[in-house]
Amino acid sequence: MPQVIFFERTLLTEIRFMPKVSRPIKVSIVEDDERIRSVYVDLLGWENDFRMIGSYGTVRSLLADIESNTPDVIIMDIGLPGMNGIEGVREVKKIFPSIDILMHSVYDDEDRVFDAICSGASGYILKNSPPDELLNAIRNANTAAPLSASLARKVMDTMRKQRFGKQPTEEYNLSIREMDVLKGLVDGLSYKQIGEKHFISLLTVQSHIKNIYEKLQVHSKNEAVTKALRNKLF
Repeated sequence: MPQVIFFERTLLTEIRFMPKVSRPIKVSIVEDDERIRSVYVDLLGWENDFRMIGSYGTVRSLLADIESNTPDVIIMDIGLPGMNGIEGVREVKKIFPSIDILMHSVYDDEDRVFDAICSGASGYILKNSPPDELLNAIRNANTAAPLSASLARKVMDTMRKQRFGKQPTEEYNLSIREMDVLKGLVDGLSYKQIGEKHFISLLTVQSHIKNIYEKLQVHSKNEAVTKALRNKLF
């Protein structure tokens, strides 16, 4: 009997200290090209931290299924038949505002990026981006605002050209460090990556972000990024 008790206690101890396994990220894709859909279904299928739960050719088919089959992240094309992807973002956000939506498009112009982010998209990834970039964007959709590296550079270069000497620190009273953190959000970095880049703790990053929200008069990461881009802060 003592041996049985010892075994049970040992087993309970091992269970208590076993590392917790987070559940896979549930992903749906809306893409009218069946070949592209198939490629990304296979791609995500190789990753243990993803579970593909929906594959659709139109926004309408997604909306018809979303309440019974709700994803954490949606990969959304823009050039879709019927309702386009940016309209689709608005419709999804009306029903499930907490779902993160990544635009996945061949279009790389700033207007579409701005429209997508303003409509509620969490990020914008170009279709010619490396697969790892898309996978990391899905993983970070809830903590960052991912942009394809080439697109981020293009947007930032355009913003710099249009600044005409404007000093955002004077207009919004943002400190140099707050500008560094805000730029990290615009570049699609996670809080952890921002901290590592500037050698500050996660708590300090969060404190700066709280101050940024107050000074920009916004309430979320997406709103802060959108305001920074709209007002050409970089």
